[in-house]
Amino acid sequence: MRQSQATGTQTRHSIVVPSRTDDLLRGLTEAVGGPLGKYTSPGATNSGFFTVERVLILMAAVSALIAVMSKSHCRTVGWSTPDQQSTMCWSVFPNSFVDDKLGTLAPFFSQGSPFDHTVAAGWMAWITAWMTGSAGDGALRQLAFFDLNAALIAVAWIATVVVVARTAGRRVWDAAIVAASPVLILMAYVSWDFWAAALVGAGIYLFARKQILWAGAFLGVAAQAAPYPIFIALALVFLGIRTGHVAKMLHMVAVAVIAWLLVLAPIMAGNPEAYGHYLRSLWAAEPTESSIYGGINLLAGRMGWPSLDLAATNTIAGILLVVLVVGLVTLAIFAPQTPRVSQLAFVAAAGFMVLNKGAEPWHAVWLIPLLALAMPRWRPVLLWQAAIITHFIALMLFRSKVLGDISNQHAIDTPYFLIAAMIGAVATWIMVGLVVRDIFAPEYDVVRRGGVEDPQGGVLAAARDESTAVLEASLKALPEAALETGVETGADTGPGTGAGTGAEPRVPTSFPTHSIERSGQ
Repeated sequence: MRQSQATGTQTRHSIVVPSRTDDLLRGLTEAVGGPLGKYTSPGATNSGFFTVERVLILMAAVSALIAVMSKSHCRTVGWSTPDQQSTMCWSVFPNSFVDDKLGTLAPFFSQGSPFDHTVAAGWMAWITAWMTGSAGDGALRQLAFFDLNAALIAVAWIATVVVVARTAGRRVWDAAIVAASPVLILMAYVSWDFWAAALVGAGIYLFARKQILWAGAFLGVAAQAAPYPIFIALALVFLGIRTGHVAKMLHMVAVAVIAWLLVLAPIMAGNPEAYGHYLRSLWAAEPTESSIYGGINLLAGRMGWPSLDLAATNTIAGILLVVLVVGLVTLAIFAPQTPRVSQLAFVAAAGFMVLNKGAEPWHAVWLIPLLALAMPRWRPVLLWQAAIITHFIALMLFRSKVLGDISNQHAIDTPYFLIAAMIGAVATWIMVGLVVRDIFAPEYDVVRRGGVEDPQGGVLAAARDESTAVLEASLKALPEAALETGVETGADTGPGTGAGTGAEPRVPTSFPTHSIERSGQ
């Protein structure tokens, strides 16, 4: 018989330990004594003060401090071109403070404000500029503006680590991918883009907790910080179509639209022309050097070929984004197993990052929390981040050459930048390919290996494909069939099956049929 717990006791569940399951981490932990022993049960016993979350918070705090230290040169001598590019301490914050006249103009509200960033970035710029009003003028206030924005992002970074840990289910240590991310250490303070990542992370967490309307609200606000949450919302609608919860997903989208409008409403009431200018500037903006289209134009200029004009760029980018939506529909509807929420969200965000004409290497901060949930495998994640960092460094050195006209000792020419940009884009597509592979072959998915369907699925996880339902029914019938054939289910059949304990056999009732066949189970 099973032993029942006393009333009022709290059940503790063991957690997944990456140093046991991840090949790279298993080797890296040798310097500190090797992976955790097989007889330990983390999460099932009281760990004292240093819980997993507290260790992750400490890791994120140390990373945030290192990120500030990496900008120490510019914090000391100021942000001047090309010095800020060649020393890798360039940031939108101090440059926007000067270029957009944030000391005197409120983005989107003041007449003649030159602010060309997103609406959410405008709100953050206005609030932090107002808060630094007592810091003086000139370089001193510019430094205070950078420090305050960096501090707020550090808080958002730590909060995102906690959110990812709580969203990951039993794989709480996967949040270390966010806490100790080299990309975030180098680029979290480059722009306001991490706010979108933090809001999307909170939205995914709420979605996993079946708080659909609140999830929609966070995604709607996130869409004012960066456009990619729109594609994540579409991906959730497509999953709702497959699982029969499309009405709930449409309710979520409706709330997202309301939240999006609420963020925009004060601007439309006070200075509606400012938002119209912002939209026109997006349409009229030339492609960035790091985008596919900007790279083609750089190559064309180098080779003497005709370049893409703005109309062609907008048309091609629009078509490719439509192709991305079609790809999301195909994955959501026709994959053998329903994709996990974080998997499809990552494909949506990564696809937008590479295909839009405003692509920048620091947009990779959007992907870090999603990647920790979609494919928490350290080796490919670190290799991808190395490629993104290479792209960022090359962009800074290339801009040193273009903007500062300095010697090649502190800059690089076009061919080297294009190679680095291509490496970053190809690495991102490889990560998308690996996630798609995990969708079509779930035996490669480290999250599903333990029989877990989708920790972020929320209401969608309650739905089952017809094939999964048939498998579940057949597996439930196994004990009855065993009794009819005289097989004792509590027999000693080997380790990990509850042998000799009188426990019922543990069956991964939500594991896909084809993955069981492929793994030989």
